[in-house]
Amino acid sequence: KENYGNIECFISENGMGVEGEERFRDEQGIIQDDYRIEFIKEHLKWIHRAIQEGSNVKGYHLWTFMDNWSWTNAYKNRYGFVSVNLETDGERTVKKSGKWFKKVAEQNGF
Repeated sequence: KENYGNIECFISENGMGVEGEERFRDEQGIIQDDYRIEFIKEHLKWIHRAIQEGSNVKGYHLWTFMDNWSWTNAYKNRYGFVSVNLETDGERTVKKSGKWFKKVAEQNGF
């Protein structure tokens, strides 16, 4: 804020990759990714604090909406709000974090 004239900024490509995330799939097929919710929640708290202190933050973007794979970790990690199941021909299922983030957006907070 002080060093760069409080220019507009966007938090972009924030997120976390988790290896073997399918182990958190429940009986209904939903990934119970509470770790991702806590990770994002902590970042949003700090963004909120920065805005309250006058920083010109205009947006927050998760790295990816649905699972994709990075060659840098041998395609092991999962990243998104939506699970892509390679065992069932790419079936997509919203993870717990995706449902949580939808509520956060609708309520403009948590």
